[in-house]
Amino acid sequence: MKKRINITLEDEVVRRVDRFADEHYTSRSGAITMLIVDATDRLESVAHSGKTAAGQGRKREK
Repeated sequence: MKKRINITLEDEVVRRVDRFADEHYTSRSGAITMLIVDATDRLESVAHSGKTAAGQGRKREK
């Protein structure tokens, strides 16, 4: 099921999303969906791997 939402974004962010959408032959909504799913998948992967968002491993106590 899809849900309609209303968001406010900076002009530059909209331009970047639109450019991404054009490059991937999708709509603005499709691009935002793709980007959010990709970002959250990566964050979940990092969270489960024990690494920080910057890709640095956590220091272990000796």
